[in-house]
Amino acid sequence: MNTSFYNKLSFAILIAGSLFLTSCGSSSGGGEEDVFEFKSSDLTNKYWYSSTFIDDSYSKNDIVLVYKFNGGGDLYKQEFSGRRDVKVGSWSLGDDNTLIIDDETIINSQEWKIDKSSTRDHIFLKSTIGNRDFYTQINELNDVTADASIVKEVYLKNDDFVSGYRYDFEVKGDNIKSAVAKISSNESFTLIKSQNSNDETVWRINEVDANKYLENFPGEKLVKFVLTMNSGEEYKLEEKIYNMDIAALNYQSVKSEHNTGTGPLALSVEWKAIADPNVYYYVQILNSEKDENNPLFTSNWQPASTDDLQLLTVQEDIAGDFGLALGEQFYVKLVAFLFEEGINPFQGDIQDFNIQARSQFIRSGGEW
Repeated sequence: MNTSFYNKLSFAILIAGSLFLTSCGSSSGGGEEDVFEFKSSDLTNKYWYSSTFIDDSYSKNDIVLVYKFNGGGDLYKQEFSGRRDVKVGSWSLGDDNTLIIDDETIINSQEWKIDKSSTRDHIFLKSTIGNRDFYTQINELNDVTADASIVKEVYLKNDDFVSGYRYDFEVKGDNIKSAVAKISSNESFTLIKSQNSNDETVWRINEVDANKYLENFPGEKLVKFVLTMNSGEEYKLEEKIYNMDIAALNYQSVKSEHNTGTGPLALSVEWKAIADPNVYYYVQILNSEKDENNPLFTSNWQPASTDDLQLLTVQEDIAGDFGLALGEQFYVKLVAFLFEEGINPFQGDIQDFNIQARSQFIRSGGEW
């Protein structure tokens, strides 16, 4: 027997096997536990989305989570109302690929093991209470915003003007098939598809539900939106209405004037300011049906000045910009509003979905 030949053959097989194991261990999805390492830099400077949708009930804690792990160990959660980041705690990554998430909005700190199948775009987390997947994006949610607010409205009741509270919702997203807002296990609002003054598709409260007024301020409320997408996928989003009330507008002080004729329309609205320096204002033009879900025009917002009386003037660039024909009836809607807590409207990209509370009054604008 040629023992030299077999010794050389065994040595060659050993080297080949060693190379095979080394190759497997260095791949992104395989390898032994002791060669896998997920670095902190693989987590930071990106958003991580996780959806664990179970059903459309209010009580289930199956909302979409969006975390951002900052390099300094700060943990941020993104709100879908304004797609803004709110600091909610801290995080750390241990040498044994243990990810500790200390989210102050959740009672207990969470300890997760990052599975070796994870990549830079997908982390698979394991714990004693279950598993969770996080992805760097969920394409259907890229353009989604979901906002809830309280409206204090002056309206006509039994021939007298009174003020009452109601809820308002606005959901945006190109891939949404249906949207429902839930404020408790027993109360929900099926939203309707409409257009805003920028020709964007929005999901809003319907006319019947918009007339359900509350006498007293409802206070802080946790709202959950259930979205069904065109793909059939379902997601649950969470939004908080803060305990921030707003005064009623002085409806008797609201006046409007407009020019008539065939040229461009100019509309001036005057009103008495609410005694709060944090209140801002805008004006909408509504059609003859007083349709709030499809306004003809929405002005830019303006802060209150030191003057007791406020004035806002809007003008068409060309006749017909506001969608009004000669002789047509229209309405003027004045809105006072408060931004959500922590918002500085003079810094950053602030949109209309960062509003916490509104106060409004609608009056006839007359005949154009």
